[in-house]
Amino acid sequence: MKYIILPFLLVLLLGSARAQSDVWTAYWNADTTLYGFKNNSGQVTIEPRFSGAGVARKLDHIMSVIEESPATGKWSTYFLTRAGKKTGFDSLYFFDNAPDCESEGFIRFKDRKLDKVGLLNRNGEVVVPAIYNYLDRVQNGLLTGLAGAQKKQDGEHYRWEGGETILLDTTGKILIRSFAAPYGINLYSVKRSDQVVDDPVRISYKATDGRYYSFIDYEKEFAGWLKKLVSTLDADILKQHVFDKVSYYTKQDGWVFKDGASFIDKNYTVLKETLQQLQQASCDSFITRGGINPFIYESEEYEKYFDNCNQAKEWKYPQMSIYINHSGNGKIDYQEGLDFLRTDEGYRLINVNIKKASFQ
Repeated sequence: MKYIILPFLLVLLLGSARAQSDVWTAYWNADTTLYGFKNNSGQVTIEPRFSGAGVARKLDHIMSVIEESPATGKWSTYFLTRAGKKTGFDSLYFFDNAPDCESEGFIRFKDRKLDKVGLLNRNGEVVVPAIYNYLDRVQNGLLTGLAGAQKKQDGEHYRWEGGETILLDTTGKILIRSFAAPYGINLYSVKRSDQVVDDPVRISYKATDGRYYSFIDYEKEFAGWLKKLVSTLDADILKQHVFDKVSYYTKQDGWVFKDGASFIDKNYTVLKETLQQLQQASCDSFITRGGINPFIYESEEYEKYFDNCNQAKEWKYPQMSIYINHSGNGKIDYQEGLDFLRTDEGYRLINVNIKKASFQ
């Protein structure tokens, strides 16, 4: 069967592709007190009028806004779409003192009267009502929520006690109840099946439709991957698992970035010796998970690993670190560490911290 794309349809498709690639980028006014946005062509789409830290540096569809009225001097907070729609006044959702950032075309909001959280779509429309104590950001069209919990004050901070953690989709449909997921579950790895998946790196949950949903646990995945890497280690294999650039820090030069493959060639011996310590029964090591630092990894090749608010996408591209403790006289003298970034191509060595090494 042949498929024919009519000329007018081709124009629509190309126009849609161009629209999707036209990201609006923030820029500051002359005294860097307010920011607005420009399109890919450098044309001003929004004059500088917004302020606040932790806000969007790019605008795809919708963003949190903090704006001061020149007439009254009063501050207002709301959500703004690319189409210019203002909605959700005084209902920004804050986490770690930063307003929420768009994730996959969705953004969280908070009903302050109810002290509950909900979800808006890219058009500023409510798709999940504010009925949850907490909602995580959207990941692969999925998000976790907490309902029925009690807020407990702990000094200047608070915590939630009790309640039920659930997994839902962006329509608000509950997919899994009692979703006791560990920190570091990969929602992008979801598999749906009629039976529990027999895989040591996956965790299975029975869904509300009777099927099973399974997800990769990042830490288990990385631990298994690292064990295999160390057992088959040579320079060529390590070069297959290195980022384009490898970073390390020195007191003299600060942060240094080297070509990944060249760095392996010149420093393979010390890297091999460090990694092979993990095969020793006496090795005191542990794995941590986090995100790459936006103040270190600033160049263009790292851009995809941050969201529009310059927050590391550790929920999709975590930095997994292996640390080795070196002890003496009953206490830890120093640590050695290797950081691996999870990319679309797999884990890649991105940073090294080996105290006694002089890298070339």
